[in-house]
Amino acid sequence: MYTDARLVIADQPSTSKLDVVTVVPSNLSAEPSLIDKSSQHIVLVRPAGVSSKGTWNIPFTPPIGLAYLAGMIREDGFRVSIVDSMGEAPKQFLTEGNYIYQGLTIDECVDLIAPDATVIGVTCMFTQEWLYARALIRAIRRRFPHVLLIAGGEHITGCTDYSLRDCPELDLCVRGEGEETLREIARCLGDIERARKLPGVAWIDRDLPDQPYRQAPPRARIRAIDDLPWPAWDLVPVETFVTSDNAYGVNRGRTLAALATRGCPYKCTFCSNPLMYGNLWQARNPEKLIEEIEEFIRRYQIQNFDFYDLTMVLKKEWILDFCRLVRERNLKITWQLPAGTRSEVIDDEIAAALYESGARNITYAPESGSVETLAKIKKRVNLTRLLVSIKSAVRNKLRVKCSLIIGFPHENRTSVFQTMLFAWKSAWVGVDAVECMVFTPYPGSELFDELRAEGRVPELNDDYIRSMAAFLDPFVPSHYCKHISGYELMAWRWAIMLSFFAVSFTIRPWRFARLVMSLFNRNPETVVENRLSAMLRRPKAKQAQVVEVAEPVS
Repeated sequence: MYTDARLVIADQPSTSKLDVVTVVPSNLSAEPSLIDKSSQHIVLVRPAGVSSKGTWNIPFTPPIGLAYLAGMIREDGFRVSIVDSMGEAPKQFLTEGNYIYQGLTIDECVDLIAPDATVIGVTCMFTQEWLYARALIRAIRRRFPHVLLIAGGEHITGCTDYSLRDCPELDLCVRGEGEETLREIARCLGDIERARKLPGVAWIDRDLPDQPYRQAPPRARIRAIDDLPWPAWDLVPVETFVTSDNAYGVNRGRTLAALATRGCPYKCTFCSNPLMYGNLWQARNPEKLIEEIEEFIRRYQIQNFDFYDLTMVLKKEWILDFCRLVRERNLKITWQLPAGTRSEVIDDEIAAALYESGARNITYAPESGSVETLAKIKKRVNLTRLLVSIKSAVRNKLRVKCSLIIGFPHENRTSVFQTMLFAWKSAWVGVDAVECMVFTPYPGSELFDELRAEGRVPELNDDYIRSMAAFLDPFVPSHYCKHISGYELMAWRWAIMLSFFAVSFTIRPWRFARLVMSLFNRNPETVVENRLSAMLRRPKAKQAQVVEVAEPVS
């Protein structure tokens, strides 16, 4: 039986060109039984969700990263708790300036942190969330002046030096995959000097006059992913996520997040994954994955799983084995791949297996219809084969969405029009929805570093953080394309999406009728139907001062 699938292109994330400290790897793992864990309480915090006012809808997603971290810490014998601002107040929307925040206020979040916390970790996955996360970290430091305060996530990994200097309240940052690093930080019992000897951490040496940035060697990727504890969903208000009608994928009943694989073997220049995870792609043992699914079906009566994988459908034998096991165990579930995925491997055999095992929605990520653009951004996609794969998915009754990006630095009107043509072809072959975004350089990506070197991306500051909203907000211009203005790109973005649906509804008019009906019966079949339905039912945001403008805590 096929039980594993590992493709190793590179073992570790690349190191920064900044000052890298050579340290002796910690041996804290050698004798964990000698550590007094009873005195330690690790609290993991997720800030409120952040979006701009023009973003039409942001999915309400459970904190799967923190749930994995908590599972690891708890299995090691430490007390751990999670404060999930979104999960605690999912219907509270606050507006300030051009931002909308979903979840607890900063004071409400801090009030839920256990007073006996000894280590507090704050996650910040997306750069546009940083201003809120920074304000939250400062509030935590005021309330807990002596705890070990750390941060992690993709933004932290991509902007480690900036984050530490912009928020001096932080003691340490965790770079890349966090489970093993956080476990060893917990074993340091709050001793920051011991924690600095761990691979995967970074800090500012504030004892020196010039306060240099220090970065320990990167931690190797976790290889024994089947040995990781399951996500500690019992530590978050899981019922609010399970019953939400605004999950990451399409609302198909009681829904929970899952991961079948980790990492991505590709090196797209607009993506921060190579820095966050390197290029190691690993698939879990499908039988162990099925065991987890069965347990959460039993525990939470789950009907649908959203897989958050970057690249789940990569190895044909693995995905066929997984689908076979779902059928053999007679699991009465649906499941989805709402994240953009490299899915050219899908043919009629795989598409049929996917549908028979309960798969209903899948997202392809061609990114561009321009062959030149695909080469420049290192997106190894053959558009002809991709369309053939999409036809197989549609023929086997899968609902398909495509993700597109326009406005890369080199692009001109010809390349953007080629993307529009690809959107029309997608509509012709049966794709249900297209999402078009405008390129914004993301910290940690290759294109971000290139544009910084050219002087086209300014020094990181609050204004740049706010500009990150352009990626998701169709009303905010992006100014990183040399040949097309930001406002013209906004027009192209709208033209691509509207013309796609015009073609789609002309060829298949029943889809428009289904869209209208879904707004009333709350029974969506596609991501667009789901997002529109959730947006119409979203509570009105209340005006409030959310992010306090304050000086750093001394």
